[in-house]
Amino acid sequence: MAIVRTVLPRKGIIQPKHGDNYEADLDTNWELIDSLLQDAADVQAAVLAAGTVEAWLQDRGLCGVISGFDLSTSANLTPTLSIGVLYAQGKRYAPASAPNPGPAPANSTTYLWYNSASGFYFNLTGSPATTGDAYLGSVITDAIRVTEVATATKIYSHISVTAPAAGNFTLAHHLGRAPLGALTSMTSSGAVWYQSSMWDSANLYLVASDAGVTAKVLIW
Repeated sequence: MAIVRTVLPRKGIIQPKHGDNYEADLDTNWELIDSLLQDAADVQAAVLAAGTVEAWLQDRGLCGVISGFDLSTSANLTPTLSIGVLYAQGKRYAPASAPNPGPAPANSTTYLWYNSASGFYFNLTGSPATTGDAYLGSVITDAIRVTEVATATKIYSHISVTAPAAGNFTLAHHLGRAPLGALTSMTSSGAVWYQSSMWDSANLYLVASDAGVTAKVLIW
C-alpha cells in the first residue's frame, strides 16, 4: 500500500504518514517553523527597516506638548508641573506622576524645555538648546518663588485671535518652534489672513479686515 504524504500549500508544511520519510518530514517541518516564526528581534528588525514613528516625527520637526504639562506658580523657585504627554526628538514622554522640572533662576523670566536625553532645563533665550526639544512655557520668578507662568501652546490646539486694528498685526503662538502649519477659522464677521512671512518660531504674522474681528487658529 502506498504511503501518502500531503504538503500543505501555504507554507510547505508536510503532513506526514508513518512509513518512508516520516522522521525526515518531521525534521523538515521543524526547520520550516523555525525559519518562518517571528520573535521580538524579527519584529524589531522589520520595524527599523520600514521606519519608525520616532523617525517620522524627527524628519518633520514635530515636537512639543500634546496634553497636560500645565505650569503653575509656587512658593519656591520650582514651578508646579502637571502630568502630561509630550514629544521631544521624536520620543514620547508621559510620566505617571507630576514631574519636578527643578528650580528656575531667581529674579528672571526664563523658558522651560524638555530634552529626551537630558530632561528638563531653563534658559533665557526662549530658543531650544537642541533641535527637537519640547517647549513647556515661561516662568517668572522673584528672589524666592515663582510669581507668574505661561503654559506653552499644545500641538493641535486653537489660539484665539482678536485683531487690535485693521491691517497687519503680530500674535505670539507660544509653540516653541516655527509651526508646521496653521489654519484660521473666523468667529466673527470680517476676515483675518496671513502676511507674506506667515510665521516664525515666535509669532504669527496676520492681517485683519477690521478692528475687533475674531478668529481661531488651529496650530501644529
